[in-house]
Amino acid sequence: MRRTAITTLLVLGVPEHVVRKVSGHAPGSKEFYKYVVIAQGFLNDEVQQAHNKLVQQNSCVKSDTKNA
Repeated sequence: MRRTAITTLLVLGVPEHVVRKVSGHAPGSKEFYKYVVIAQGFLNDEVQQAHNKLVQQNSCVKSDTKNA
C-alpha cells in the first residue's frame, strides 16, 4: 500500500517534499528514489502518448486542408 500511495501521489504531481513527509522518508533517503523513478517513467509514457495523439491530429488537419 505504501508503494502505491507514494507512486500515485508523485504521478498526480504532489511535490516530492510533501510525499516524503506523508511517507516518513527522510530528505535524501535513497529508498525513496525508487518511487521517483517509477513515477517519472509513468509520466514520460503519458507525455509520449499525448505527443503521438497531437502529431496524428496535426497530420489529419494538414491532410484535410490539402484536400479542400
